[in-house]
Amino acid sequence: MKSKTILLLAASISLLATLVSTTALSNQATSITALLQTSPSTATFDMDGVISSLILGIPANTKTIDMTTVQKFILSGDWSMSVDQGKLTNFNANFYTGPVNGANNHTHQLSNFRVNNNSPIQLSSDNSLSISGILNVGTAGNNAWNNVNTTVIISNGRTISISLDDDDTQSHFMDQQIYGIVKEIKNV
Repeated sequence: MKSKTILLLAASISLLATLVSTTALSNQATSITALLQTSPSTATFDMDGVISSLILGIPANTKTIDMTTVQKFILSGDWSMSVDQGKLTNFNANFYTGPVNGANNHTHQLSNFRVNNNSPIQLSSDNSLSISGILNVGTAGNNAWNNVNTTVIISNGRTISISLDDDDTQSHFMDQQIYGIVKEIKNV
């Protein structure tokens, strides 16, 4: 009889421990969900940074390259973005580009960004965002390509990548992203 009582007591304690553990996990999940739902996103902000990227002159369909001989193009400049109440009011980038040997250097301008949809633009709680749309690309201050399909991604408030459609720019950027850093984010 004594072993039956001990077994019943052990089963009760085990059931109680399971119930307490399940309740604690449920409360923790509810707290995490509430935290995620109430994490602020920012819909009005300014940010800027620098372009610092390297484009490799790789012909299409190349599987292997020799890094000692492939042509390299340096991109260096500035960019800025402003969002007011979820609407993009400004995105500009101005950067120098040219081969590492210094020949045929020129500048590029990215301007007049128009987003693809009317969804509000917001920085997530980790200061990330992705915006797709079209913009104009200039060369040496002159319009070179209009309505270029573009995606701009800010990652963790630290880096920017700009993807310009290769066909829309006549393969000028060799189907490679333009990279840079975020220097400052100002929540307005």
